Amino acid sequence: MALFMDIRNRRVLITGASRGLGRTLAFAFAAGGAREVFAGARNAADIEKLKSDVAAISAPITPIKLDVTSEDDVNATANLGFIDILVNNAGIAGYGDPLQMNFETVVREMNVNYFGALRMARALAPQMIERGEGMIVSVATAFAKVNLPLVATYCASKAALLSLGQALRAYLGDKGVHVMTVMPTTIDTDMSKGADVPKMTTEFVATEILRHIREETIDPPIGEEAEGILDGLLKDPLAMEKMIGQIRA
Repeated sequence: MALFMDIRNRRVLITGASRGLGRTLAFAFAAGGAREVFAGARNAADIEKLKSDVAAISAPITPIKLDVTSEDDVNATANLGFIDILVNNAGIAGYGDPLQMNFETVVREMNVNYFGALRMARALAPQMIERGEGMIVSVATAFAKVNLPLVATYCASKAALLSLGQALRAYLGDKGVHVMTVMPTTIDTDMSKGADVPKMTTEFVATEILRHIREETIDPPIGEEAEGILDGLLKDPLAMEKMIGQIRA
């Protein structure tokens, strides 16, 4: 497949980049030749740790304070200059029965996972539209397609994120801005500590995401399990829902 988005010399912004997949993505973009990678982190300790690690290898990564639930933090990103690639990676997950779990957790999931991505798109898309180029990448999950009850409300927030990506693509596609929502399954990060399920490494997922960015794919599954889920949904959606529905908290 031909490569369309050359990440070399691009300016990239990644939310939720202090650890896990976001951190791995930041260093992967830097290694791939990005000109500057803005790595968003919520707290000062994470920012200082990132700065130390970046300095040790002289990577073109600039840690910034960025809480995607903060209007001030999000609006400040519009003053960083043109961002070629926005990666909406920030996310949180709660476990349990949506009828019983803490409702504040559910609201925060939606605020970070969905509204956070929308805030970032609203802040940075206007510059992309003005220049007639850019890319918005959001990290969802294959379980946005079929709910995994172990993390039911998390999956619901990611389903909203997937749907948002389709809407953004409708509005931005003819303006030179490519919109992609990637759909991995469980990744081996702090977020998935409580999940006794197969997990992919952050390195594998980051490599696959960069490949799809270069190829300007539309909403790709990441990994064999995700591919199997999407294939199963095409063949027998009810059977797939029943199988995944057995994995509860």
